[in-house]
Amino acid sequence: MIPRRPILSVLLFTFILGLLAAPSLAQSGQAAAPDFMSVFHRANQAMLAEDFTKAVEDYQRLVDAGLVHPDLYFNLATAFYREGRKGLAVLFYEKTLDLKPADDGARSNLEKIRKELIDKVVMPKGGAVGEPLWQGFIRGLSWGWLTWSFLGMYLLFFVLLAARHLMSAGPGRRLLFWISVPLLMLTLVFGSLLASRIYVQERVHHGVVVAHTGSLRAGPERSAKVLMEVHEGLKVLLLNEVDGHMRVRLANGVEGFLVDGQLGRI
Repeated sequence: MIPRRPILSVLLFTFILGLLAAPSLAQSGQAAAPDFMSVFHRANQAMLAEDFTKAVEDYQRLVDAGLVHPDLYFNLATAFYREGRKGLAVLFYEKTLDLKPADDGARSNLEKIRKELIDKVVMPKGGAVGEPLWQGFIRGLSWGWLTWSFLGMYLLFFVLLAARHLMSAGPGRRLLFWISVPLLMLTLVFGSLLASRIYVQERVHHGVVVAHTGSLRAGPERSAKVLMEVHEGLKVLLLNEVDGHMRVRLANGVEGFLVDGQLGRI
């Protein structure tokens, strides 16, 4: 059984953003400006009562209102799984890991679900065709860790420069110089990693098949040849959209078109 997660951090998170996102909930046709704390509490209570349909409904309201948080995604994924909707469970566990790559709970649950899926595409030797190895490495780096590491080194480098500028010539000034040189190198490395993470986030997109079954076709037409049948939970690389169809690449290198509505974007 996949466990749910008690999310005290999301309670605070949703409380702070409640006033900002409440108009979105009202515009979506839901009850007028509900209190986020009560919506989240109600979803948690539904999980405890094993009313997973109700839990999904309330967690989804928070997501639709624009809240982005790995723990919220984790709980929604768990509720989807307990409801029997494995494709959407995979999608939201993937979203959890996209925001928090070091989340062992989400990774473990995702591995358990994938063992139950119909599609088990074997990765070719030497790495994935769908995504270069360097992109997989970059995705595994935490946004927070990269950002704070880069900013910390950047600020420390300029503090050392200012201190050296204010010091008179001598051993201390030379020492600061030799400390600042490797620090500058590390700052450039972390800056490059952060830039690469931004590039991957903005330009390289993955999706998950959320429909129970789908036909991977050779072209973006309903009459195009069916290459293979795919099933919920399969992760694919999104390439480009053509006439309501998405060209995708599977992990084994096979490319084809799926109806856009059959996919959820990570």
